Parts: sequence; structure tokens; C-alpha cells
Amino acid sequence: MWALVAAIPCQDRGFQTHFSIPRSFSWGVSVLSLHDKIMEESKKRERRNSVGLLKEIHQIEKCTRHLLELTDSLQLPIAEEKLMELRKGMQELGIVFDALKEGLEPCERQVREVFHRIVRSRMEGLDCLHKHD
Repeated sequence: MWALVAAIPCQDRGFQTHFSIPRSFSWGVSVLSLHDKIMEESKKRERRNSVGLLKEIHQIEKCTRHLLELTDSLQLPIAEEKLMELRKGMQELGIVFDALKEGLEPCERQVREVFHRIVRSRMEGLDCLHKHD
């Protein structure tokens, strides 16, 4: 886990943690490849002031920024053209949100399952300790 955390650059961190993983480890090449891809993504010009590297987070940020620009310049009554542009922006945001939700639900289930396994293991361990007292 420490290798994965160190591999992901954080924009508010002034330095990058350097780590060396031997390629002889079965997972070494994968982690180094992941690190390289994340570093490439973080260096892209359009991602410089972004809040996240995840594609969907980047798209949400772009959609909300566009919608904010549209709503800041609105004057009542709203022109039909502006209204259509707002609707289109909201639809784009909805599509990105749905994609993010669809991708995260399986991960959320797995995290919940791991959490429950940990709790069960701790309870079993405590039961074993109490039986020996």
C-alpha cells in the first residue's frame, strides 16, 4: 500500500517521494508503470490546476466551470440559446456523474466487504482471547 501511495503525486506536496521497487517482484513492473502513467497525466497542461487526476473528476470540474461561467453571465429573461446551452451542460455533467457512479459502486462494495471481513476477523480474535481467559 505504501508504494501505491508514494506513486501518486499530490499537487500540494512540494516534493515527490522516490522509491525503488525491484522488477523481480511480481507486482513491481505494474506499480512502476502506474507511477509513470500518473506522472505523465499530472504533467499535462490542462491538468495543472485540476483537483484530481481521475478522468471523470477532471470532466466534472470542466463541466462545472463551464456551467458557472454560463450562469454568471445570465440576464433575465433568459434567452432560448442560453437555456439550451445550460441544458446541454447539465446533461454532460449528468453523463459524467453516471459514469463515475457506475465505476465506483463495485469499488465501494469491495471496500465494504473488506471492512466487514476485518471486523469479523477482529471479533473472532477477541472471542479466542476471551475463551482462553
